Amino acid sequence: MYSEKTIRRKANEIGFVVSRGFQHYLYNGAVVKDYYGVAYTGYVVEDMTTGYYVWGCYDQCFDHIWTIEDVDEFIRGKYERAGMNY
Repeated sequence: MYSEKTIRRKANEIGFVVSRGFQHYLYNGAVVKDYYGVAYTGYVVEDMTTGYYVWGCYDQCFDHIWTIEDVDEFIRGKYERAGMNY
């Protein structure tokens, strides 16, 4: 797996933007925290051609739910479908 910086660069090269941030409840925007008050972090991927987030990095309840491994797998798949070397 590549570093976060490299994954971001490779995503940009094929039309995606990777953002890291806190998970939020989508119904009220509140940050999701664990029992000790520590906020969960995760990633979202935006398709630059549509301006929308890729389904899966958010769901009906939360955003920023992907890990960096999930992002890497998604971008790798996009490269493979395009016939490009990742």
